[in-house]
Amino acid sequence: MVEAGMHSIERIYPPDLDPDNPADQATLRIHLERYEFAASHLSGSRVLDMACGCGYGTALLAERHPDKQVTGVDIDPDAIAYAQRHYRLPNLNYVCADAEAFASEQGFDNIVSLETIEHLPHPPRLVANYARLLASGGRVIASVPITPTLDGNPHHLHDFSRRSFLALFRRHSLRAGVQELEQIQHWQFRGLFSKRPDHAKQHRSEGVGNAVLDYYRRHPTYLLARLAAMLRYGFSNRYLTCLFTAE
Repeated sequence: MVEAGMHSIERIYPPDLDPDNPADQATLRIHLERYEFAASHLSGSRVLDMACGCGYGTALLAERHPDKQVTGVDIDPDAIAYAQRHYRLPNLNYVCADAEAFASEQGFDNIVSLETIEHLPHPPRLVANYARLLASGGRVIASVPITPTLDGNPHHLHDFSRRSFLALFRRHSLRAGVQELEQIQHWQFRGLFSKRPDHAKQHRSEGVGNAVLDYYRRHPTYLLARLAAMLRYGFSNRYLTCLFTAE
């Protein structure tokens, strides 16, 4: 049984997704693919999953690497409580903390930061903290959307391109190598103008059309960015996950 109120565009709670809904399952798959990519590039003994949400991906990292100590951090106490109840492993622990302020006496060999950076007010501050938290020779595995999202997701505060994403890490002497994952998520057009509250939604894209129209009313020139992305990528969102290492 899944707690009420978990169904939203912002967070993934796998048991809350409809197993017979292709859109829900595609959403889950694309998130798990990022964690699988991260799991395949871990080194050392300590792993930090920053903005771990309800813990399903953090548990995947811990399951794949029972020899490593994995820590999941999230600012949402409800998400951390859910993770502690549903995703427990001997080499896994969770901490409720702010990503920009989280500190540790020991450095981490790996920091996993998936679909996090676009949510925070000051991305450079966040990446600076990652650089402080890294042990010598450590690596960061991070992802962002690289197509416009501000119009369709009220939780996103920043848009990124491939260039701006890589530049953000380069400022802190973290450079991307050849290991990367680019993903395509095709748009869903079901229920775009639904007015159901989050807890009553049947799939995550319900009501997105309302948010888009409202955003264009307030930011009419943003429509140009959307049209440019549609001409280049069609009716889809693109996501980029990269492995960054210290220079």
